[in-house]
Amino acid sequence: MARIIVGTSALDGADAERMRGAGIEWVRQGFPLPFEDRLGGETTEAYEQAKARTRDWARKGFGVMGVTPLPGICRMEPDDRGKLEIVWHSRMPDWMGPAGSEQYVANYRAVCHWLGEDLAELVSLWQIANELDIVEFAGPLNPRQACELVAAAARGLKDGNPSAPVGTNSASSDKAYYLYGRLFAQPDCPLDYCGVDAYYGTWLPGGPDDWGNRIEELHALTGVPVLINEWGFSSAGEVMSLEERTSGVYCCQIRKWRYTWGAGHSPEGQADYVRTAFEAFSRHRDILLGAFFYRWEDQQQCWQCGSPDCPVETAWGLLDREGRPKPSFHAFQEGVAALAG
Repeated sequence: MARIIVGTSALDGADAERMRGAGIEWVRQGFPLPFEDRLGGETTEAYEQAKARTRDWARKGFGVMGVTPLPGICRMEPDDRGKLEIVWHSRMPDWMGPAGSEQYVANYRAVCHWLGEDLAELVSLWQIANELDIVEFAGPLNPRQACELVAAAARGLKDGNPSAPVGTNSASSDKAYYLYGRLFAQPDCPLDYCGVDAYYGTWLPGGPDDWGNRIEELHALTGVPVLINEWGFSSAGEVMSLEERTSGVYCCQIRKWRYTWGAGHSPEGQADYVRTAFEAFSRHRDILLGAFFYRWEDQQQCWQCGSPDCPVETAWGLLDREGRPKPSFHAFQEGVAALAG
């Protein structure tokens, strides 16, 4: 039986020995666009820093899943009345071309070819962009354009490093099925795994038991192993009332979740969630490539709205803000051991 990938996202300076003690052997590392002014030009400082971090992870014995450059990202920003609204911030320079255009796709493929070659000795698994089925990461790209970008990126990465498996991940939105169908129905589909992110009980209704059906469904739909690029459960945050939930207000605006599970968003509830999720993973070892927990440590502030007291992006870790293990850390250790057995 092949060894199942167990990974996470972690900040620079994370305790590598403690991560290994938890059973984590892989990390996810994002890469910005490597060129500033033109394709094949001088590499940027940001890219060289990301490459140095990757080299450091590899030196410490971790496998690295690289994430190709994001087209951009949405953040929640206050309007004139203080109401949070979603604002797109592109990460692509003008020389890439208009988003979704033939020039844009061709340049993105060329960038991925270069990345595959430049990082061949450091990155042995690739995730293409991130959650292109939702506007927060797709921005102006429609689903058809997102599929074209993913397919081109996959071929570029394989041109640069044929030995590294490639795939992309969805956020489990309704549009995800369009992406899976269009990409995997191609007779020459270049993707090696079906990637998925889901946060049952936090961003989505349900709970960790839903992972079993999800893994089975995606494997049956695509015919390739399933990689869980992101999974987890926040250990903090109250839940919206029915009135708040039906109003459509965004979680960051009132610092509450739409959904919960079990004992709720607490350290103990997170531990129960982790324990139950690993049980679902273990039942599907034969079709599961791996799973990346989001994330290793709690964050100092929400990256979406910038607030330190917003639970939306601050309480997902196995460690708290002071670096102390939460109950979920021990549940994770036990789950990895059971998964390996």
